[in-house]
Amino acid sequence: MMSESGGALTILVVEDNPGDAALLRDLLETDDDVADAGGPPAVLLAERVSDACAVLAASPVDVVLLDLSLPDARGLDTVARVRAAAPHLPIVVLTGLDDEALAVRAVQAGAQDYLVKGAVTGPGVRRAIRHARERQYLFEAARRATHARDVVLGVVAHDLRNPLGAVRMCAGVLAAEQAPTRESVAQLSGVILSSVELMERIIRDLLDVSAIEAGRLAVDLGRVSVAAVLDKARELAESLAAERGVTLDVRSTAGDALLRGDAGRLQQALGNLLGNAIKFTPRGGHVTLSASPDVLPDAPRADDAQAVRLEVADTGRGIAPEHLPHVFDRFWQARETRRGGAGLGLAIVKGIAEAHGGAVDVESAPGVGSRFWLTIPTAD
Repeated sequence: MMSESGGALTILVVEDNPGDAALLRDLLETDDDVADAGGPPAVLLAERVSDACAVLAASPVDVVLLDLSLPDARGLDTVARVRAAAPHLPIVVLTGLDDEALAVRAVQAGAQDYLVKGAVTGPGVRRAIRHARERQYLFEAARRATHARDVVLGVVAHDLRNPLGAVRMCAGVLAAEQAPTRESVAQLSGVILSSVELMERIIRDLLDVSAIEAGRLAVDLGRVSVAAVLDKARELAESLAAERGVTLDVRSTAGDALLRGDAGRLQQALGNLLGNAIKFTPRGGHVTLSASPDVLPDAPRADDAQAVRLEVADTGRGIAPEHLPHVFDRFWQARETRRGGAGLGLAIVKGIAEAHGGAVDVESAPGVGSRFWLTIPTAD
């Protein structure tokens, strides 16, 4: 039962009865089962809810043991006030022998567990604290997942609304023209086609992320030429680079190496990396796609470690150091940087690399640029 920082727990006991407070403190500080690898818990005492709120504002606390009958609050009001002061902390309520029904209602109102005073033992305290922390962790994880879902639904709805509006507009123009010209039909049809392709790509990315989360991303592994992968990636990215005024270079020291990979998925990953690099590199900048021999650091045998690094480097604006640990998180762009899109591209790159038994990584500095790379095992 260590704290999030790896040290001993800090437990706040909110109890106005000196005898009950002393008993709990002794149990917490002396019971070997309660003490964790970081040493016995640090126990803080408060007799009122107002005192507890002051302690919570001033000191880091891991768990609150809360009496439901205090001089300045009673019943569920005690839970509500402490929950408002520390919404993310687990709370274990303390109740008398004849108030167990109230304790159950307190759990329903937001506490994570309860203890009946007069029947408290060291193992009982340990169980209650462990369960409270586990339940609070699950609650927070569910809350974060719900928030991420709501954010991505909003972003995806926005991203789909734009191309859908273009399709609606073009269809309306075609319907209104009694005798549309061939040029008009060709132009409006092109807009409709590109809009539909964009919507399909958004939906495909969502399906890929769902498959990655479930460990079911489909990859058809075979022998894939590194040179062919680079040529195809350059071919697909050249027009975007030219449109943006960005120089695209391709380099390789991998020779005629063959990867154990899925050519389509590797193209998808490199396409995501090149698309981002070109998009966030200013006009006149450079993007470099390269391949070089590498090794997999975590391979179980040296023979399994041979790999090729497929790297995309740019001279763009770079990424702040505090954001680097999160760039491969799903929905990260949408949630943290608002860079546009649903923030699924880099999560898909990571999923593709791992589905190949490889890895992905990044180096970046603001104002200097970024380097993203996949390390993919060779066929041999």
